Amino acid sequence: MADEKNPLPIEETELDQYVEQEPSKWEEFLNRQLRRSPWWAISFLVHIIAVLVLWSWPYHAHAKDTVIKDIKVDIVQDTTPEVPPEPPEPPEVEQIEEPLDVPIEDIPISPEPVSKDEPGPDLGLDPTEDIMKDVERPFTSIDPPSNTPVFGIDSQNAPAYNRGIYSGRKNFGTGKVPGGRGGTNAHATSAVMAGLVWLAKAQENDGHWDCKKWDGGGDFDVGMTGLALLAFLGAGYTHTKGKFKTTVEKGLEWMAKNQKDNGSFGWRTFYEQGIATMAVSEAYGLTQSPAVGRMAQKAIDYVVKVQPDHGGFRYGGAVPKDDGDMSVTGWQIMAIKSAICSELRVPQEAVERARVFLKNTYRDYGGSSYTVGSRGASAAMTSIGMLCRQFLGGDYDAEILAAADWLRKHQGGKPGVANGTKDSLVGDLYYTYYSVLAMFQMGGEWWPEWNKLFRDPLVKCQIHQVNDARGRFVRGSWDPQNHVWAKHSGGRVYATAMAVLSLEVYYRFLPVYKK
Repeated sequence: MADEKNPLPIEETELDQYVEQEPSKWEEFLNRQLRRSPWWAISFLVHIIAVLVLWSWPYHAHAKDTVIKDIKVDIVQDTTPEVPPEPPEPPEVEQIEEPLDVPIEDIPISPEPVSKDEPGPDLGLDPTEDIMKDVERPFTSIDPPSNTPVFGIDSQNAPAYNRGIYSGRKNFGTGKVPGGRGGTNAHATSAVMAGLVWLAKAQENDGHWDCKKWDGGGDFDVGMTGLALLAFLGAGYTHTKGKFKTTVEKGLEWMAKNQKDNGSFGWRTFYEQGIATMAVSEAYGLTQSPAVGRMAQKAIDYVVKVQPDHGGFRYGGAVPKDDGDMSVTGWQIMAIKSAICSELRVPQEAVERARVFLKNTYRDYGGSSYTVGSRGASAAMTSIGMLCRQFLGGDYDAEILAAADWLRKHQGGKPGVANGTKDSLVGDLYYTYYSVLAMFQMGGEWWPEWNKLFRDPLVKCQIHQVNDARGRFVRGSWDPQNHVWAKHSGGRVYATAMAVLSLEVYYRFLPVYKK
């Protein structure tokens, strides 16, 4: 019932929590036993329970280290104006050169002077193992068609060594040339390899060779690229075979991009068109690549189209009869020869026009003049005329013999000297190149003598030092200051390519002329 102090009624069940409960029978039993037990029994039981509790109590012998990573600290704000830190110096970036297909270390170049009698110590170079072991650069030889005017003899009755004018290039470094016209040695082989390595390193990223960059006198990059490619092709290295295939491929790609629709390579002088046409024609002849073949065919078509009836060219292309230049025209004739040997389409009229020019520049004592209208002859022009007659074939036996004798008389048995003077063998690499090719084709008593005059002096001119005064890599090149035309026009690329081509004479073209 509710009253004033407890206004709300309280249920009886809620009061049960305050009522003391009666002990259970178990509790009563336990209490009786404890009252009856002696004191020591109770003490023993308590100790047993205490030991059990302590035994089960958790215990750690060592304190656990806790790493405090962040400590919150109140810092008084610094009112000093903030000065931006100096930017760190950029890290030094190592200049990494693109690796070549062939290593440059230890390309042996003779450190000793050489002579025509004793080439010097053995360089320890094994051409077969060190140079040719990759694939021995095999390629399909291109046999000229039966009606080719390139050979002075009927190809149906030709000896075996006349089959395939380019096939001697697989003998690079061996000194073995079918027909018995060898004459190379370890020095010459070493010089060729070192020269090719330098040319590969001097190539620009887009594939061309820069004339001005290497001390040339003009933007003759088409001509320099053509000469460099000829140097690689001369030893049998193509864009499909050999250690320099990347170098050759890039050069050919640059040529293709530079070629115009009419077949011109965008030359500065017509020299360059002939050189470039010769290079792409040889590249096609060695590989039978359809893309290169199309480029080469367009190039030779252009040369033939602008060729005048008298066959003469000069720096700007075709000129009147008396102005025809043996030097420029010689490259066009050699381009025609290369196109024929590679079985490109070349009309017979182009060969006949070339014959007219050779007739107009010939002098009865065996020399060839610089232009049709000039009377005098020079050693370099005579060499060009002699070689062109050998490769065009025909009734030139007497003229070729007279030219060979005239050159021997002019040289007088004196070895070449790198003094940069005109008509000095080795000093004028233009003269060296053409005379070496012509005398090799001549064979007989002329070639061994000429080989002694040029080979070792030319090898001796090669640069041994690694870098020049400007820090550029020059090892394996030829210094343009020592050679006429290279000094003021062609530069180091010209000098090196022409020297290498001269030292490749032993296998570059097989003998094609026979009396």
